[in-house]
Amino acid sequence: MLHKSVLPVITSWLSRRNRHIASAYCSTLTTDSSPAHQKEAINTAETKGLIEKTGLSKVKKKKKTIEKQLKYIQSILQDKETLDIINYIRKVNPDIIDIIQSMKCTLKKGDTNILHLIDKDTAAKYVSLIKNDLSRNMCYVAELNSGFGILTRELLKAGVPLIHMYEGNQKLHQVLETISAKYPGKLNLISSKHSNLFGITRAFYDDKITDGQYQDSFKAIESKNWEDETYMQVIGATDSKYLFTFIIHSLVFRNGFMYHGRPIFYIAILPSLWHRYNTCTSNSNYKLYTYTKVMFKLMFTCELLGTLNRKAFIPWPKKKRQSTYNVSWPKKKRQSMNNALSIKQDYEQIYVIKLEPKADLYSELSRKDWVTFSYFVKHHLQKRRTRVIPALEKWVPDCGIRLIAKDYTIYTQFGDLTPIQILELFKEFKSWPEYKESYFIGSMNNSLGAHNEMEFLNE
Repeated sequence: MLHKSVLPVITSWLSRRNRHIASAYCSTLTTDSSPAHQKEAINTAETKGLIEKTGLSKVKKKKKTIEKQLKYIQSILQDKETLDIINYIRKVNPDIIDIIQSMKCTLKKGDTNILHLIDKDTAAKYVSLIKNDLSRNMCYVAELNSGFGILTRELLKAGVPLIHMYEGNQKLHQVLETISAKYPGKLNLISSKHSNLFGITRAFYDDKITDGQYQDSFKAIESKNWEDETYMQVIGATDSKYLFTFIIHSLVFRNGFMYHGRPIFYIAILPSLWHRYNTCTSNSNYKLYTYTKVMFKLMFTCELLGTLNRKAFIPWPKKKRQSTYNVSWPKKKRQSMNNALSIKQDYEQIYVIKLEPKADLYSELSRKDWVTFSYFVKHHLQKRRTRVIPALEKWVPDCGIRLIAKDYTIYTQFGDLTPIQILELFKEFKSWPEYKESYFIGSMNNSLGAHNEMEFLNE
């Protein structure tokens, strides 16, 4: 049980009615030196006493409601981490405390990958990191998860002429509509149940959202040729570890963000996600060198612009307990230390990056061939130790002689090849006359089908 000195923190957070209940509840608390049995949660009799003390004449009719409110207050008073978050909000942006409390916004990490910015100074720093590059092209600026409009205001100050706000939380639309009224003609709030474009990542796979439903969020956007300048500038924050997987999928099949042309992303992501995709090579850990890393390196350019305070975004991440490892093996010891550093960094920082699909993407392969290549990579990198010659001879018998002539050996593994070398190997494989009739084509066709990939291949 926490000391009653936390009352000023809580009463500034709660509504007026709940403040009376919190005050009465805190008056029952004792100091840390009191006997343990005196620190137990209030029972039913004490609840009735609270009802009388607070002067709520109609509480008897609303007993269940009061009990829920008491439980909510107790959960705050007994959770140090929640109190830390409340204290932080009071320090950096007290104006939004009443809004968060009235909407019962999630303060700690739950079943969500959506982050909302709450700190004005952090918002100003975020914009300072991206404004020079962003100012080159602002044809369709899309702010994802606009939340309380804190970053929105800073973008307007930086000279963004029109911001399209995508916010999936309907409760926050009233806040954003109020801001829109202050800036007529400069803000466009997209009201759609599918407007939560980062949060849709998991739903896109689990619920099988159709392309038509997803594209509703982009229907007002003018299409551009892929080689032209970017058609959309995406700004937002997420701590989803599957973000790049989702964006890669969108690019391979040219849906979602990639449907109307080439977008550019100025997004805040987990440091661990950045390191996982930008320090991973064919010489690194076999578990890290996967299909998505290869596709990412070949299809995107990525730049780290700067870092922000992770606490400036809610919900805060859950603090993870460090597992104890038997560190007798040097390799396990290094992995344990790296994991600990990664968890610590994800809790303290968030990286702002610039992510852009390559403009010359289709000079390497056609749209259809990128889909085929994605299957080629995914299939052969299921096990990084898969040997190149035996694997391709399953598709085209006796092709090993051709590969040996290209300096491959019987021992060459897919995990030994760089992304560019894997691409060159695919081009070689595709150039063989047996390719079109090989078992590879049938295997690929059987594996595809979700989200109308087969219709695309048949174009």
